[in-house]
Amino acid sequence: MFSLGKLFGGRDSAKVCAIKRLPEVYAEMTGETGQCRLKRLRADIGVFELHFVNADGEKYACQMTACVTGIDLVFAANNRSVLVSSPFTADKLRPVLDIAVADSPIPLI
Repeated sequence: MFSLGKLFGGRDSAKVCAIKRLPEVYAEMTGETGQCRLKRLRADIGVFELHFVNADGEKYACQMTACVTGIDLVFAANNRSVLVSSPFTADKLRPVLDIAVADSPIPLI
């Protein structure tokens, strides 16, 4: 039996850093019109939540999973998934935010 945490390579691996960068990428995309926070990151099992707030104060939380496939990550939420390959740049992480807010009242600009 192996630990899923070893697949992510520890807390400071590039894959975990990609997850931690999602709020920063959201801020770049929306500017001052919204906020995104990462909560409940469990890197050992690839589960986390993104909490969004728009300019009107509407809130939305999205539970997401991330799976390692070789050197790539597959993010899944709302019955959708997206494959992101390294290096994990802001442009490559934007589709992750697209699926995170796909079923929310908070539009992605």
